[in-house]
Amino acid sequence: MENATIATADLIPLLVGCALLSSLITLAVIGVLVKFWLGPRLERHIDERFEAGADRLTQRFVAVLTGKSREVIRDRARDLARFVGGRRGRDPDDEIDP
Repeated sequence: MENATIATADLIPLLVGCALLSSLITLAVIGVLVKFWLGPRLERHIDERFEAGADRLTQRFVAVLTGKSREVIRDRARDLARFVGGRRGRDPDDEIDP
């Protein structure tokens, strides 16, 4: 039995090839996960947010058309801005006195 040896010049391309193959497999797995798992979830989330925002905007227009007071309309517009910005609820510190 002879001792098998690999020269350094032969080892470098093998290591580079293995690193590239590993990176390619990782990118393929991430791409499949994004396309079939994360993408649809993100799309549903965005659709739900737009639908809720559209409902709130419709309520605001109805409030304007029915003649509600300026203060109520201002409060609802502030709530809508918080909703679009990703914040929930009302902060008592945000009250603006005219």
